[in-house]
Amino acid sequence: MESTIKFDYFRGMEAEQYTFYRIPKVLFTAECFRSLSCEAKVLYGLLLDRMGLSIKNRWFDEEDRVYIIFTVEELAELLNCGTQKVVRLLKELDVKSGIGLIEKKRLGLGKPNVIYVKNFMIQELTRAEKQDLEAETIENTLNGENHNSRNMKITIQESAKSQFKNDENHNSGNVKITIQESAKSQFKNSENHHSRIVKSDIPEYPKSQSNNTEYSDIEHNENQSIDLSEGDVMERKKHYRNMVQEQIYYKSLIQNPRYQKNEVDELVELTVEVLMLPDDRMIWIAGDEKPAILVKDRFQMLNDAHFEYVLDSMKRNTGKVQNVKNYLLTSLYNAPLTMEHYYRLAVNHDLYGGGQAG
Repeated sequence: MESTIKFDYFRGMEAEQYTFYRIPKVLFTAECFRSLSCEAKVLYGLLLDRMGLSIKNRWFDEEDRVYIIFTVEELAELLNCGTQKVVRLLKELDVKSGIGLIEKKRLGLGKPNVIYVKNFMIQELTRAEKQDLEAETIENTLNGENHNSRNMKITIQESAKSQFKNDENHNSGNVKITIQESAKSQFKNSENHHSRIVKSDIPEYPKSQSNNTEYSDIEHNENQSIDLSEGDVMERKKHYRNMVQEQIYYKSLIQNPRYQKNEVDELVELTVEVLMLPDDRMIWIAGDEKPAILVKDRFQMLNDAHFEYVLDSMKRNTGKVQNVKNYLLTSLYNAPLTMEHYYRLAVNHDLYGGGQAG
């Protein structure tokens, strides 16, 4: 009599014993990845694993490229570290500030950022491609796009010198920059030191930053002056203000008799102020110092329901608030996380609470 093979069930967490995060061996053996920290390599493994979920959900862009959505908070929980450290590790992998294994794309207000995880396999360049790359490098150097050349003269009118570098003061006057011969760029990009040179005639809005030099470009001769006025900053603020107002259904909100227009406007301006911050800044909020890029991601989730929740919370608060601005910033920052729980508890209290006799 032939014996019958019996298969046992998986019980509890036993199914997880055959599930692993995979980190490509080449990240540890190839010379070009030597500069990557071990933690950044582990992070890349997590991002690579998330690709399977994206493919299953058919998350492809118009060019058929796979993208993932992985928040900083989720990564911090998986890596058992702080969000600031996750931001630093992501920069190591980023195409703009690091080795180039990932590329982040900001989709706009109310939408999560997406990440393109790039193939870790190193592509060998053909001789023709190498020659083209060398020619392009030489041309960029002659055109001043190489930031390692020598002489630069910067004259700043009506404002402090740090206004153009860090964009921390949005009330600058005109900034005049004269570039002589091959200038050594001192422009500070909020995420890395490989920014291009500013183009003053196109008010772009890269990464929610004002006067960011990341995507700008310019053709310049041996002696050329660039005048940047505070109108560029105001144009960006107007852009973000319109985005926020559209997101919260501003006209309907200010017509609601429960709220005053000046209260709504105050929350709008605070939101715009946060979105204008450079990504590498730190901001004190919710009792802690947090990276601006993390705070901005949260503020981009805000909609009319969150504004109503914060405005209603202000009405319910009877205590004395020492720092009103920080209180409002914290309320806006926490709104996407606490609003649903608050209303659920309120409903439960109305249904089952109220001091029922037992």
